[in-house]
Amino acid sequence: MALTKQRKTEILDSYVTMLQSAQGVVITEYRGMTVHQLDSLRAKLRENNASLVVTKNTLLKRALQQVGMAVPEDLLTGPVAIAVAQQDLPQTIKNVLEFAKTTDIFVIKGGILNETIVDSKQLEAISELPPLDTLRAEILGLLTMPMAQFLSLLNEPARGVVAVIKAGSEGLVNVLAAYSQKDAA
Repeated sequence: MALTKQRKTEILDSYVTMLQSAQGVVITEYRGMTVHQLDSLRAKLRENNASLVVTKNTLLKRALQQVGMAVPEDLLTGPVAIAVAQQDLPQTIKNVLEFAKTTDIFVIKGGILNETIVDSKQLEAISELPPLDTLRAEILGLLTMPMAQFLSLLNEPARGVVAVIKAGSEGLVNVLAAYSQKDAA
């Protein structure tokens, strides 16, 4: 059944809205998959604020162009479903890769990261990245560690001065004590 112009516009608008907030897209071929299989992948992706959308390729190409993302013409042929990551791209890719291992008919074609088209091997590398929160904590640790070391170095001369004054005062006290003992004798 042919889509009306109004329905095509609605679909295009929904693609644009979805892609504007996406961190990346995994392009798959779902030929031969059952609705139950696709629903189980959708449920797994929803846990990670991602979604799986069966697409109309021509409308998807237009939506990608509108949001400024790369348009992989060769990947957008046949029955295509895209996994769209809204938050944690590595985890979304990992979920799709794990699902693909459970069946031979679900094929990962590649992906889109803004203006870059990636193949399935690059997607595997991305999936091995730690979660975003972990990366943020590591970066914060790297940024604060040098600052803590720098502050320690700045405080070191003051500690040295205090140690010299303390040693000097203790020495002076010892000299005065020895002198007063000498006077007493």
